Amino acid sequence: MAATATTDVIEALKYAYGVNKVLNVFNHESPTWAMLSKVKKPMGGRGQFIMPLLVQNPGVFKGIAQGGSLPSATVADTTEATFSLQEYVGIYDMSWKLIQDSTKDKFAFQQALQFMEDNFRNRVVRNLNSDLISDGRGALAYLPAADNTSPITVSALPRAETGMLVDVMATSDDDTLRGAGNFTVTGVDTQARTIKTSADPSSTAAGDYFVLAATCDVSVTTTSLHSNGLLGILDSSNPATVVGNYGGINRSTAGNEFWIPVELGNSGSNRPLTEDLLLQLMDGIREKGGGMVNAFASNLAILRRYHELLTAERYFALSKPGTLSGGIGRVEKDPAKDGLTPYEFSGVPWYADPYFDPNVVVALDTSHFFIGTGENEVPRPISEIFDNVPFFRQTTSATFEVAWYYQMELLSDNVCAGGKVVDVAES
Repeated sequence: MAATATTDVIEALKYAYGVNKVLNVFNHESPTWAMLSKVKKPMGGRGQFIMPLLVQNPGVFKGIAQGGSLPSATVADTTEATFSLQEYVGIYDMSWKLIQDSTKDKFAFQQALQFMEDNFRNRVVRNLNSDLISDGRGALAYLPAADNTSPITVSALPRAETGMLVDVMATSDDDTLRGAGNFTVTGVDTQARTIKTSADPSSTAAGDYFVLAATCDVSVTTTSLHSNGLLGILDSSNPATVVGNYGGINRSTAGNEFWIPVELGNSGSNRPLTEDLLLQLMDGIREKGGGMVNAFASNLAILRRYHELLTAERYFALSKPGTLSGGIGRVEKDPAKDGLTPYEFSGVPWYADPYFDPNVVVALDTSHFFIGTGENEVPRPISEIFDNVPFFRQTTSATFEVAWYYQMELLSDNVCAGGKVVDVAES
């Protein structure tokens, strides 16, 4: 296995930089992670969490005739949702020469360790962000149609990055590899919405998806090695079999309607985003889950369609000739923090994640959605988690490895406090 050597990062090491020493060309935005990770709860019980749910109130309250018989009391009914943390590990390596070369002059060279760690963190958070969006299978991109020649066209901004090892998996069974698998991503064209791979897949079909190699394959992993994500939790159907029922509760079983969120679809045909659709979603969440929506989320294309809805409210105050105050367009905020945009609907903030799935708007009462973690709230090197474990791990080559560890799961005590509108036109 090749280790990161001096020649791989020489451009980042050979000059004296200012405060921002390295300008990374990748987009670092991870808004969904930032939005949901504000509330984290450590999970005990060997990485398992059992959440009791009240599904029927106790007692009876009714009118009776004077002197009439008392009614029989009904009992409360409860069930429980069970969750297990998904384990994540990370590895990066550095040659001995790289470490020594990069520290010869601390004023002239970017310290190799800091450079590697900063950019490794970017990859970690991007991958977690992708899982929190997805439906539990960790999809990095979907194919809108069969495409067997690299670069592969996908349906939205790819969550894949150059250098990743990926599979193209059949959505029909989450088991059939499209081609040999274990492809290397050699390029991502964000504007063209394409992913270039080291080899071509084969026999692909609409709905097939890119995923990190050997992390969602029934024959290899049995179950998906990804956290549940918003689009699988906020769905009227059960997640894919490879993911398993969310919280261990089967939504197809009669009486489990309390675990079926509001989903407003249009039989697969995209239609325009309207004020009424968004109001229906808010009202449906309030009626079914008792939730008061405090966040909308979508990708940027849907946000532009919402911007168009506001056209009727645009006006310019004309007085003496001069420049127009404010102008048109939108006032941008720092998206890297949590994806919060200048927009609101019914006074509820709208969050935008460029990597969100297409044609969908999600609404949440975020007080009912939180991230369960292991001992460490965020991914950390194992040397910071376990006693007597060195930061650098010796290998059989002239290299060191740095290992990271994390446990995480997206939890909800009331999935009906969220919902989504699907089949929303983006153009």
